[in-house]
Amino acid sequence: MIYTALYIGPGMGTGALILVFLIGALVLFSLGYIVYLRLKRMGKRKNKK
Repeated sequence: MIYTALYIGPGMGTGALILVFLIGALVLFSLGYIVYLRLKRMGKRKNKK
């Protein structure tokens, strides 16, 4: 009885997998953008001297 309640169907598995990949890509993009902004700010400080 408990196993039938945990079954999410064949279509939900692929949707969940795509969602996990999208969230991972969003996290990586965000971290990359933060690093880019910090490097850009450091470049501006070096050019002022």
